[in-house]
Amino acid sequence: MRDTNNFSDQVTVESLVRGVTELADEVYLSLASIGTALMTLWDGFSKKVRSAPRATDLAPLRGTIFGELEQNGKLLNGAGVVMADGVLADCPRYLEWWLPNAQRGPRRLTLELNPNSEYFYDYTGMDWFAIPRDQGRRWVQGPLLDYACTDQYVCTFAIPVTTTSGSFIGIAGADVPVAAIEEILLPRFQAFGQRVVLVNSEGRVIMGTDPEFTTGSKTSRMDRSVPAVPIDALPWSLHPLGSIAYH
Repeated sequence: MRDTNNFSDQVTVESLVRGVTELADEVYLSLASIGTALMTLWDGFSKKVRSAPRATDLAPLRGTIFGELEQNGKLLNGAGVVMADGVLADCPRYLEWWLPNAQRGPRRLTLELNPNSEYFYDYTGMDWFAIPRDQGRRWVQGPLLDYACTDQYVCTFAIPVTTTSGSFIGIAGADVPVAAIEEILLPRFQAFGQRVVLVNSEGRVIMGTDPEFTTGSKTSRMDRSVPAVPIDALPWSLHPLGSIAYH
């Protein structure tokens, strides 16, 4: 991704949109690598065996996942695949999801996937899984507090993964901390010279330069005199608020 701290030209709304789009493209490029690895592995199973794969058969994906975590360590706080209901022979639901650890190497995320448990983590109803599954398109959900891992705000990016015949087998996804998004985008936002916030499709703030609108807050009190600028690559939009930005 281009260095967003160097600005040879005047910062405009259009350049802010480009900066957000470039960040999203970088994440989705990583997900495409993981998704392609899953599709290739799955198609190989279909040609060799008649029975459904087991969870352990997904182990070859780890090389690709670890590679993406290493290459994008400052941006990705976790990445992997989340499988569709019933596609594995031994696990009704399963995640091959890994978290980066500079000292010990990646560690696998384990969640409670037993529907009878009070701590059951039902990912099938979450937008980051359901929208790629049901609509066949990429999505990003958040900012949400990541209680399962880091207790920080994250945005979960996801793309659908299908077999070559088009059957949905799961998603490739990644958690991107809002702090990492801010580290990349905030210098450019501050150079814009006006207060501006980045908002998701639910009207919640992701980041910005107005201290009144913090991450996760609603924008119902926001001055709408200046129209929002959509981010075509994402269900997000930029909201210029006028006046000089807070530094």
